[in-house]
Amino acid sequence: MLAAPPRSTIQTIMKLICSSPNSADLGLFQGQLEVAGIASELRNECSAPNLVGGMCDAELWVLDDADFPAAVDLLHAWRAAARAEG
Repeated sequence: MLAAPPRSTIQTIMKLICSSPNSADLGLFQGQLEVAGIASELRNECSAPNLVGGMCDAELWVLDDADFPAAVDLLHAWRAAARAEG
């Protein structure tokens, strides 16, 4: 029988929560995640934002898979608030 590795060596699986050509928007939402205690990482920011097809869209990743459902709920609430503001 195989033994499980020590918990400290188990790698956490990250999940992509959203992407956008506007990394500033992602930065604002990342702040909301931080306030909620959800660790995240902004990736794929590039110096050529005018590329077509989302090739260089910034991405926001939730670091702990267990936090993903709460992060999705926050994302929906954040988007709804942004739509309500106009």
